[in-house]
Amino acid sequence: DTLNRRRFLKLSAAGSLGLIASGAGCGRGYSGPARVIALGIDGMDPGLVSRFSEAGLLPNLTRLMEMGGQPGPIRLGTSNPPQSPVAWSDFITAADPSVHGIFDFIHRDPSTMRPFLATSTVSPPSNVIGVGGYRFPLSGSRPELLREGEPFWSGLSEAGVPVTLVKLPVDFPPAMAGSGVRILSGLGTPDLRGSQGSFTFFTDDPLSVTDDTSGGIVSAVRESADGVYRCRLTGPPNSMLEDSPLTDLEFSVRVDRSSNGARIDLPGRRLVLGTGEWSNWVPLDFPLIAGISSVGGMVRFYLGQTEPHLRLYVSPINMDPMDPALPISEPESFSRSLARSTGRFYTQGFPEDTKALSRGVLSDAEYRQQAMIVLAEREKLWEHSLNEFRDGFLFFYFSSLDLNVHMFYRTLDPESPLHSSTDLAAFGSVVQELYSRIDRCVGMAMEGSDRDTEIAVFSDHGFAPFRRSFNLNTWLLREGFASLADPYQRHRDGFLGTDWSSTAAYSLGLNGLYLNLRGREKDGVVEPGAEADSVLDALRERLESVRDPDTGRGIVDHLHLTRDLFAGRDLPDHAPDAIVGYASGYRASWDTILGSYPDEVLCDNLDPWSGTHCIDPDRVPGTLITSLPVDDGGDWPSTPSLRDVGPALCSVFGHGPGSGVWI
Repeated sequence: DTLNRRRFLKLSAAGSLGLIASGAGCGRGYSGPARVIALGIDGMDPGLVSRFSEAGLLPNLTRLMEMGGQPGPIRLGTSNPPQSPVAWSDFITAADPSVHGIFDFIHRDPSTMRPFLATSTVSPPSNVIGVGGYRFPLSGSRPELLREGEPFWSGLSEAGVPVTLVKLPVDFPPAMAGSGVRILSGLGTPDLRGSQGSFTFFTDDPLSVTDDTSGGIVSAVRESADGVYRCRLTGPPNSMLEDSPLTDLEFSVRVDRSSNGARIDLPGRRLVLGTGEWSNWVPLDFPLIAGISSVGGMVRFYLGQTEPHLRLYVSPINMDPMDPALPISEPESFSRSLARSTGRFYTQGFPEDTKALSRGVLSDAEYRQQAMIVLAEREKLWEHSLNEFRDGFLFFYFSSLDLNVHMFYRTLDPESPLHSSTDLAAFGSVVQELYSRIDRCVGMAMEGSDRDTEIAVFSDHGFAPFRRSFNLNTWLLREGFASLADPYQRHRDGFLGTDWSSTAAYSLGLNGLYLNLRGREKDGVVEPGAEADSVLDALRERLESVRDPDTGRGIVDHLHLTRDLFAGRDLPDHAPDAIVGYASGYRASWDTILGSYPDEVLCDNLDPWSGTHCIDPDRVPGTLITSLPVDDGGDWPSTPSLRDVGPALCSVFGHGPGSGVWI
């Protein structure tokens, strides 16, 4: 029967070490025609899978568990910290952050104290000829992938196994991985402005225009005497001019209130939208040198309302997969081939516009519409990928569970500060519906499978409630680990106002805690060695004893010291000195992430972003469901981790990595 014909995989603690040690050597000896289909479902939670499976809502995942002899979803060990860029880097390299170098969404350069995106960077052209006010590059902008370590599938390529990875996280620009490998980058891919997703919202409603520009631009417009709104969409920097000023594109909006619609006139094209309607992708060109050079992108428009005020949302400017401004696929033709077959699709790494919902630019209903557009696009890509898949290794990534559960966890959590104010009749089943959609995608893979096909569905982490925000830098200030030189600057990002001469520790990013170390930080004061160890020990003791005064609950489960986590290994200067493992219900505040000192240490989380996984890793394991039965002795340290998944699947194609793995 099905179970008997499956290979049996043992992922014991010893076997796991063998898998990690052998990593990139897997796959040698491939003779075909074995097939492996790996679905990376960001944020799939084992508890929610069990809950929905027991209710009969996930028939395909339930059947896959039966095929693998699993009584339920396996709790898959996640990364530390359990953030998506860290976790997916663990998966890709079969190694931890000491190897791949990704410790958070955000790192900092200790010599300047400037933050930077952890996964990639885009540098300006290195060779430029200046003519008057123009700068003519002899080479293009140079994106660089900051993730290190060798991908686990390198051995597959060497053995001649075809490898396709669609929407691969933490792989922008796509790494060169050898012949027979096709990659479309996912998480970490920027929009055309270079951000991780920056919308534009045009309105003449004065109550909607604020100074808060987090996540997007709110642009005030005014209706002219001829009934037209004239709008200016800000584009990417123009590297062909001195000082790289921002490009822009002008367009007009003529509102017809009798029909509740609007006509949008763009250079060379026109579209008409009704209230509550989303446009298809609209290609745009931003001029660099008039009549000579431009850079292309694409956007979606959404007309929220025409009266009493205009509300016009424009999506982040995505790179056009038909002609991307920067490399988003390997080979370069892969993105064009996909777009020709399925239509244009979101290329930015965070396609669901969570910031627009948090800012109130989109309502719950409007955000859900946008999120369903993203999922429908991804389903088309998935169906096309399956239809084209013949043999080898296929990885496909879905973001929808992660980003949407972040926003709608409040519907699952009666203790959420926003639970009672959320329309549960309209949105109470959103999470369940998303899991059902993913289950149907799993069913599509199973329908086309045969005896030579193995399937694995897995996630990078699970989920927990985010009820209260902890302002870690404010706590450090209150406890004497930090000091201010200018209290009037405390609310500004970037540690403005900090007195570094009397600051021993600071926090940046979602889980990182750093010492102000002499010889490493720009103005370091803590001596390496015994003094640094003493400060870290004090921080651990005091943070792990902090209690929420309203509930009496602990806020931090563990302060993980990187000296212990990665003992004996040389870490880069951007690595944190400690990783904060928050308790369920708590997370670093948004203010903590970019380095400011709010007035309160603890406050209710009133952002729709109501679910989190950026806490202690033991609280948010990922999920593994596979046709390859996994030996689970029930003891957490012996269960598989995310780092084991790639090499284990790679072993299907030939010699297993490590002795004693196959039986």
